[in-house]
Amino acid sequence: MLVATSIAAVYVALIALHVQAIRGDPPGADRHRPRLATWLATREERRRGRAERDAAQRLMSGSLDQASYRAAMAAMAAQDAAEHPVEIPNT
Repeated sequence: MLVATSIAAVYVALIALHVQAIRGDPPGADRHRPRLATWLATREERRRGRAERDAAQRLMSGSLDQASYRAAMAAMAAQDAAEHPVEIPNT
């Protein structure tokens, strides 16, 4: 009973974090948000991960040459850089 209650509490907390991530809290809230909640809310990130995995598998199987693989990775990196610019904190 205690284990089931603990699991239910963790599940409810994860759902609450997921909802916060979807709503898009203020920009400063990201550094305090657990990565799991952000991962749950970002379908686009998972799509990009699948595209990268597929490109790596095609490279290893020989159906994609190295130049095409590098071009695909560069395109994904450019898209990621445009969507998620690196923020350097003021020191």
